[in-house]
Amino acid sequence: MRQATISIVAVMLLILASPLASIVTGQQELRSNKKVGRELIRLEEEWHNAYVRHDPAPLERILADEYVAISGNGGRHNKALAIEGLKTDTATYEYSTPYDLDMRFYGNTVVVVGRTKEKGRNQNGTEFTAEYRWTDVFVKRQSRWQCVAAQVARIPPPKQKQ
Repeated sequence: MRQATISIVAVMLLILASPLASIVTGQQELRSNKKVGRELIRLEEEWHNAYVRHDPAPLERILADEYVAISGNGGRHNKALAIEGLKTDTATYEYSTPYDLDMRFYGNTVVVVGRTKEKGRNQNGTEFTAEYRWTDVFVKRQSRWQCVAAQVARIPPPKQKQ
């Protein structure tokens, strides 16, 4: 009888501890996701600021060697073309700001969906403003996050009332 009582108590403790372990694991995962989220926000800001400064170094680090991107017109380019495009870009940017970021966590992969506002002058000196919606897919490798895929679409400006 005493053995049965000890077994019942042990089973009850296991049943009660299981949700607590799940809660603790969930809290650890949430803290980890917040930390990763902050790191990815920093990387997105570095990536955007690379265009403002015409500095390809952040792209060398942030984009994976197998990076592929789909542009708003359906074109496809890789890491080398992205870096070359940045180097030859003659526009000047007042700002290129990522915002409204939504992140989905899948272990060592994170999908980031966001928006960007840009303002600057094109090669002819004409002022422009633009807004984009995009998706970036990051994978963690050797303790760092790299973007392996991206897609961007320009958001059309609001129609002018006549």
